[in-house]
Amino acid sequence: MNCVKYDFSLLTPPPTGESNTQAWLDSRRGRITASKRAHMILTSRRTTLNRMMDEMGTEMTKPAEEGYSGVFTEHGHAFEPQAINEYKMMRLTGGKITRSPGMFVHPDFDIASATPDFLEGDDTTGQIKCPAKETNHLKLLHWGIKMTSMAYYSQVQFESFVTGRPKIVFISYSPDVASTNQVYIEELVADEVMHDRWRVKLKEIEWMLLNNCRYNVKEKPVGIDAIPDIF
Repeated sequence: MNCVKYDFSLLTPPPTGESNTQAWLDSRRGRITASKRAHMILTSRRTTLNRMMDEMGTEMTKPAEEGYSGVFTEHGHAFEPQAINEYKMMRLTGGKITRSPGMFVHPDFDIASATPDFLEGDDTTGQIKCPAKETNHLKLLHWGIKMTSMAYYSQVQFESFVTGRPKIVFISYSPDVASTNQVYIEELVADEVMHDRWRVKLKEIEWMLLNNCRYNVKEKPVGIDAIPDIF
């Protein structure tokens, strides 16, 4: 199998402060982040994970991609300050809120990183979504993050996993719906089962990156070959 070699020495330290800076984009290269790949490593097939590892290796050799853009992203960024102000007025806790805390890297896995939207006190991460479509906000309002979007749920859990903070605040804000439904706040705790799954998968992926190999994929597994193995 021809693999794209992954060079750990090219990983750059996480910057502090605002996201979407050049330093932040550079540090995301070759990493599994909360909003990109965290959900993938729990749900994707081996062929997809092999391709992901090759992409991670390729990213290290190219200039960092530009920051997120588009109508939906611009909408979200425009209303984030409003959303956090609404939360500050509604919250029952008094912990200090730190906006744009910067990028974090897991202490045991240099390939795992996350950038929470805010930190609260000493034990809480925060993530804000401002859906451009009202229906997406209302789904979150009525069903909650786990039932509505496993991608969002994985993102906030990966932020908890990387930072080691056991509490999570998820906020969805939509100024276009009725005033009583504009803000949805959900408080969660660390999903230890999911965190343990990440530890297992990250150990596998890190080993393969270090040894320049990939998962063994059989086209038509039968008999004993159909039993999952690690490599």
